[in-house]
Amino acid sequence: MSPCDAPMRVPIYGVTAPQPWCWALQVRNAPVLNLHRAPPADVLGAYVAVCAAAEYVPELKDWMASWHGPGVSAPPADELPTCAVVAVARVSAVSLWPDGERQSRWYVGPAGLWLEDVVALPEPVACEPGPADVLWEVPAPVLARVRLALGAVVGEGKARWAAYEALAARSGGREPASLRERVLRMCGCRRALTKCSTCRTWHCTAPGCPPHTCATGVSP
Repeated sequence: MSPCDAPMRVPIYGVTAPQPWCWALQVRNAPVLNLHRAPPADVLGAYVAVCAAAEYVPELKDWMASWHGPGVSAPPADELPTCAVVAVARVSAVSLWPDGERQSRWYVGPAGLWLEDVVALPEPVACEPGPADVLWEVPAPVLARVRLALGAVVGEGKARWAAYEALAARSGGREPASLRERVLRMCGCRRALTKCSTCRTWHCTAPGCPPHTCATGVSP
């Protein structure tokens, strides 16, 4: 199961963060979500739906922009959603103060969920936020909408990658498909190059490619 497919098949827990911290997680400025309680032992590797709390905390915005904070300018309250799931992410590590090995200005403890593979949803999914200090179960109707939105993002990513590979193949930039292609020197037209017996340079004999002019036959 690839990392892209994983969130579509495994449980997704809910986590709540106040704005603008939730925004910082969504745009990958903040690598960690702080909790007041230690999460379950099996949370490592799990996926979480990041839900914006009902409140916007101006003090967080001030701290983010301060010299002793991360130095990030967060959007104002009227530009950020509340009571909605805005992203899905994977829990890559858990820190428990004071024994946490990871260091960041964003980590204030006592427990920290370090998030990776953050996928911002195209549109916020309305949801009543759960408790801010624990993981919580996302209501089934909300979870269905989250998975649907997440699937759309993942599908678009796969489509872009497939289009890129197709373009690379048409442009001669694809990986050799066979041992013969790996051994032979290939022209951009996909025909094998031929070495000139006189000047020993490689050239293409295809009618549509420029004719080879032997360097030894050119007068100074």
